Amino acid sequence: MLPWNGKNIYFIGFMASGKSSVGKSFAQFLGWPFYDTDELVERKAGKSISHIFAQEGEAAFRELESAVIIELSELKNSVVALGGGAVMRDENWRYLKRSGVTINLSAPVEILAERIGRNSARPLMAQLSREERVRRIEEMLNERQRYYDRADFHFESSDRPVPEFIDHIFETLLEKL
Repeated sequence: MLPWNGKNIYFIGFMASGKSSVGKSFAQFLGWPFYDTDELVERKAGKSISHIFAQEGEAAFRELESAVIIELSELKNSVVALGGGAVMRDENWRYLKRSGVTINLSAPVEILAERIGRNSARPLMAQLSREERVRRIEEMLNERQRYYDRADFHFESSDRPVPEFIDHIFETLLEKL
């Protein structure tokens, strides 16, 4: 039996740090279901995150996000990728810590800027030049890093092949839990 059996595995970190792709692969590796809070918020709202931000604002998005986290915290043996700002609410941390193990994924600012530049659907980065994106990422990381530091485990997701990275995460969890 795995030492984290009965708990959820939560991937946290900045946007484009690899939470969804690594989380989905990790869930497949474990044979557990995978959930992405951004997808669940969109389903709950019936509209895209960009539309929620534009029509209702970030506060409304964060409320929906918290409601999704509360629902997911009732599950067991699930892998969850959280939105980059979800960890900025202390109430969310109470649910995360009570119900699972948190894994922070990070990547160098330049890699984040390049990955984010490939996706125009990110409301906090839309229409920014590369230089503006780098500055905005640095500002947001300065604001959020203390929350990411609360995670149980920390991994850099830069450009390691996903299967190798999944093995590394799994072995680390087995060793430390």
